Amino acid sequence: MLRSGAGHPDAGQSEASTSRQLSPEEEAQRLYATLNEYLLLEHKAQPRLCLPNESENGEVTTGARDGAAHVLRCLKVWFDLPADVLINAISLFDRFLTKMKVRPCHVPCITVSCMNIALEQYAADTDTKRSISVEELVSISQSACTAGDVIRMSRVIVDKLSLVTGCRTSTVLDWLRLLRAMLRLHADQCAIVLPPSCQEEELVQLLEIVCCDAACVNTRTSELALVLLYYKLEQQLAESLAAAEESGTIPEHAYYLYDFARQLQLHCHMCDTTLAHARARVRHVLSRYERCEARRDQRQRLVWRLSERTLKVLRPTDRLTSLLPTIEEQHFAVDATPTRTRSGSESSENEETSDWPRSPVLPVYCDN
Repeated sequence: MLRSGAGHPDAGQSEASTSRQLSPEEEAQRLYATLNEYLLLEHKAQPRLCLPNESENGEVTTGARDGAAHVLRCLKVWFDLPADVLINAISLFDRFLTKMKVRPCHVPCITVSCMNIALEQYAADTDTKRSISVEELVSISQSACTAGDVIRMSRVIVDKLSLVTGCRTSTVLDWLRLLRAMLRLHADQCAIVLPPSCQEEELVQLLEIVCCDAACVNTRTSELALVLLYYKLEQQLAESLAAAEESGTIPEHAYYLYDFARQLQLHCHMCDTTLAHARARVRHVLSRYERCEARRDQRQRLVWRLSERTLKVLRPTDRLTSLLPTIEEQHFAVDATPTRTRSGSESSENEETSDWPRSPVLPVYCDN
């Protein structure tokens, strides 16, 4: 659990800026103090999932876990939520599945409940009013559960994970922001411009992609954050080396940030073997995501399948037909008037609609 002000590495800086500006030495001391606090509490928020690829005895599979993570990300995009809510909800989901053995039918309710708890915690941390109700979460997620089910399941999750109001554990997003703040401070001290690829928005987007994949769920949170920084720094180093081959000189500052990331690895007691495995998993997930993005244009368009009852409510089509009766032309003399036999018991409406098909036929609209 974090003390007040340690949730975000920029929190202390924003509060101190109102009184006085911190010197680089004081800022470094504050960041390293937060880093040591994160290290002490890292094991409490570390999930240890062991999910099968295929369900044999009604167990939750890795595919079901990834599906729940993508549902959480869809809710984040739909409601335009910050990344803190999504990462915290995924962490709660993984930690709950680590402690409890659940049935696949309960996964949708657990997913929405984790998002509900994450919204509550974010409102408490930022001292803001919650704008999304439980009913809206249930309606948009289409989880086939009620708001009462989500509230009861939220209480179970809070109880099993021993969550305390106003206190939360550090997530991988907190680690990423902290390590990036330390890297930015080191770059300022060395008079180096931080690479554009290390912007927080791009790093957070990569983190969302990685957290939604079960391959990286058991990776240490500090290692996962550092691997993402390594991933961006390696890209910048490769670009610098490619530019140096043309000019013939290799800039020394290209290695400064990479060396500082190595110092962070040693400070956090990260093994080279486990860090290499984490880097391999992250590279595999990101490369697979990039291949899927490259094939986006080849995907089939979304088709909505509606029932016949819903279709009639949206647009009555019970009297539409693709075939129209042929109108035969009859020539009569001017004086001659055709005789009609009218029946007193039958209505004209029944005569006109008696031969129309009763099954709905949808009209086809062309672009031309």
